[in-house]
Amino acid sequence: MKTELLNFNVPESLIAQSPSKKRSDSRLLVYNRITDKIIDSYTKNFVTFLNDEHFLIFNNSRVIPARMMINKKDNNRSGEILILKIIDPYQAEVLTDRAKKYSVGTILIFPDKNECYIKEDIDHGIKILCSDHPMFTIEYIEKYGHVPLPPYIKKKNPDKKDKERYQTVFSKYYGSAAAPTAGLHFDKRIFKTLDDNNIKYAFISLHVGLGTFQPIYAPNIEDHKIHKEEYYIEKKEANKINKAISDNKKIIPVGTTSLRTLETAFNNGKIQYGAGLSNLYIHPPYHFKIINGLITNFHTPKSSLAVLVSSLIGVDKLLEIYHYAIKKEYRFFSYGDAMLII
Repeated sequence: MKTELLNFNVPESLIAQSPSKKRSDSRLLVYNRITDKIIDSYTKNFVTFLNDEHFLIFNNSRVIPARMMINKKDNNRSGEILILKIIDPYQAEVLTDRAKKYSVGTILIFPDKNECYIKEDIDHGIKILCSDHPMFTIEYIEKYGHVPLPPYIKKKNPDKKDKERYQTVFSKYYGSAAAPTAGLHFDKRIFKTLDDNNIKYAFISLHVGLGTFQPIYAPNIEDHKIHKEEYYIEKKEANKINKAISDNKKIIPVGTTSLRTLETAFNNGKIQYGAGLSNLYIHPPYHFKIINGLITNFHTPKSSLAVLVSSLIGVDKLLEIYHYAIKKEYRFFSYGDAMLII
């Protein structure tokens, strides 16, 4: 299938530059696959579209302030990197600015004047950085890093509001270089309504990296490759999910990362607990193993995320819904509105 089929124009005015005033005040487009109906609502009302036969799964990965300002030692030119993965205190996997050349051996100066060098060039701007100092720790990155807002959010410097709102209220395990954005809409009042309506849920962890947010450059969708991302499922959470499956609950992942984790970890008729790696690329045609719907944001054109959603509802329906959302002035991308597919 041609990648260009999933190219569409989103007016700049609809690319959300900041979050809604309250998390659950964001708008919600509901698409019912059985009735083929679209309903306009708000995230705070989304429980009204579910019942106790549904079971939700959230990604509780925590975003690290992965955006780091640097200077190249040889010419003192400024730049920035995105820390994708901490390998150990002395090494990290990073994404460099594609507009600048960072060859193996290049020395980078960090904000505290510590130095590291590019040890290895992997691909697509991904490098391995190495230092003689234990720089690559959560404490160090928290001190010198910045919220890794995506480039379509135009503000120069993230503020305190971004530090709070580009993080889910249920985040637990550090490791993501970008937010699992579908979860950003959920706040305490939504979880209370879930509990009040006896709608159960569980948490898994997939650390968002290049596999999630890298655009598709290949002319054919099938030729795109997804980078591996780490996931972890606690035994007690796997048990909750497996009970829901055995009870024939309708499994609704919150976000494409939750969906990909579930589809990766489902083997021998159940979700396997523990740590693993996923480079699962879901594109049409794909047979979903256990999920019955999805809560997600409106995604960028020609992205693997849009491709995933099209695998669930079809390319034509995805484009129809997106054109409807544009007409109705829904807000798009990370800080944008949400969509519930049931």
